Amino acid sequence: MSLGSFLWGAEDMRRREEILDALARYPLKTTCLNPYRLSRKELWTLRIQQNLELMELKMQLGWGAQHYLDALKIAVPDIASLNPNFRIFLKNLKAQMSSEQQAYWVPKAQNFEICGTYAQTELGHGSNVKDIETTATFDADTDEIILNSPTLSSHKYWIGGLGVMATHTLVVARLIVSGRELGNHVFIVQVRDLKTHELMPNVLIYEQGEKTIGTFASMDNGVMRFTEKRIPRSQMLAGFVRLDRGGTYHKSDNKMHSYTSMVIVRGLMSREIGQDVSRAIVIALRYATFRRQFNKKDDGAETRVIEYASVRNRLYPALCRAITMMLVGRGISDQVENLRQHNLEDLHLQTVGFKVWATEHGVRDVEVARNMAAAGLGSIYAQLSASRTYEGDNYVLSQQIGNSINKHWKRKTEDTIPALSYLTRLRDVQKMSLQLAEACDEGAFLTPSTQNDLLEHRVALLASRHISDTEAGRDTSYDVFELTMAHADLVYWRGLQSQTKHMSRDHEPAIKSLVHLVSINKQLPGRSDVTRTDLYNPSQFALTAILEGLSAFAGSTYLSQTNIAQLREAHRLQISSFSDHVDSLVNALGFTEMELNSAFAKDNQTPYEALLETAQQSELNDNTFIRPAIARARNMWKTYQNGQAKL
Repeated sequence: MSLGSFLWGAEDMRRREEILDALARYPLKTTCLNPYRLSRKELWTLRIQQNLELMELKMQLGWGAQHYLDALKIAVPDIASLNPNFRIFLKNLKAQMSSEQQAYWVPKAQNFEICGTYAQTELGHGSNVKDIETTATFDADTDEIILNSPTLSSHKYWIGGLGVMATHTLVVARLIVSGRELGNHVFIVQVRDLKTHELMPNVLIYEQGEKTIGTFASMDNGVMRFTEKRIPRSQMLAGFVRLDRGGTYHKSDNKMHSYTSMVIVRGLMSREIGQDVSRAIVIALRYATFRRQFNKKDDGAETRVIEYASVRNRLYPALCRAITMMLVGRGISDQVENLRQHNLEDLHLQTVGFKVWATEHGVRDVEVARNMAAAGLGSIYAQLSASRTYEGDNYVLSQQIGNSINKHWKRKTEDTIPALSYLTRLRDVQKMSLQLAEACDEGAFLTPSTQNDLLEHRVALLASRHISDTEAGRDTSYDVFELTMAHADLVYWRGLQSQTKHMSRDHEPAIKSLVHLVSINKQLPGRSDVTRTDLYNPSQFALTAILEGLSAFAGSTYLSQTNIAQLREAHRLQISSFSDHVDSLVNALGFTEMELNSAFAKDNQTPYEALLETAQQSELNDNTFIRPAIARARNMWKTYQNGQAKL
């Protein structure tokens, strides 16, 4: 297995190669040299035409849904309006429908006979899903469900793909049977006529209009309202729950089934954000490696920017985090694809943590890359910047981690939730009162057992404070964010351990290159407690996470000043030695010029040449249209000299 196959996953890598080959043989016919000069309507038209070209290629070559989604990501830089049909709508059909429903609806979505989206968020209710106001009332006389948006705040809002494209949508609404409230359920609703594309009766939809950040211009977010909209009872998704003709309700054995939709969406985010951040960091690395600045050497050349600690200490950990998102995200995506085989509450807590962690680090890391190499990073930054809010505001979402900690701590049931295993440590008074042994040198911090102890102890400390604050009636809505990030650090690190530790020995060079997985034997000769499976571990990821979270140990005796000094030195050595492996990682990721879409990543131009060419193409180089106004402004002072002019 090549390093590229390890990073992307063998199946994803094979699919990626097929797509790149197809795009080389069948390049997009609809192109524009600089699409960002276009009006929103013009840009939207361009992007939808490109989307449809790829749709035709999908059908011509027999691609599946994931081929199409990956092709969009490679060939079209903006968020695509057809994306929700294959990314969210189709996955929810497969996960939440009965086998009979799937047999009817899934082929229609796969063939694009219908175009779907997912409508949960309301104008007044985003993260607070349990208080959604849209109602779905069962009419036993007609065997129908009646959908209503009873208030202004019950309008479905910010629904991607709904404003123009969608013919169908999955609607989250409160099921009411014989006056009894049964909680949120999902219904498939036709909102546009399949022949005319006109709105269906009793459905009102608006496209939301101009986007705050221009790169979302090609996504048609929509607003939707229902007024006595009737659908057949058979259009309530029945994979987990069922409503009979007579109105008998069969609830799910799994009390967490209502989390299904959000688990699916959030389960996709880690891998996808990892790929986006990887692209941004590769662009920044290309420029930082090329650019020279200050400190001339003996040969007269200035120092490459990448050689400065201020640059390495920001870009290298960012690359490690991005690759970790890809690797661990792939694992969580596999679990989401087989949702019924896993502990849904544990999966929910993992995906909540992953969503918060990936979006927070992702946006910050792209911002670092953007500051170092702005060209080509605008669209990536703009697309990620909103991710901290959609699919749950990160501070609000973090409260779900805090609530689960409180619940399982009181019930003493954390052993049923692997993601909360650190609560077992918290119950061990002796373990919580220990001090980390004074290490003989910085190499001790490279052992997986020490890293696990550090990460686990940190989140246990934060969990303890959260439990105490909750019991004291304090508002924890701010502090719980730090707890969630520490929770996710541990879950990500364990996921990364799982990805690397069980690799074949044939792949040791690839694993070594990944995040400078250090040979413990070389660092700590004579250590008899180090087993063969401990030989390689993702040290840079762990040490960066621990250093960035040192404040959690304040007031604790667990870490001494000596420990912290050794930890910093271990991290410094890791950053330094990582330089030897960056090129192999960048090459293994294999991003093409088309994907990077940056002046700093041209195959046949240096960054300076590409930047100059970009400036030469500016439409404002011909500024004759504005010259008269400028000339008038330069003479304006004459009118007001000596107070002669009057208002």
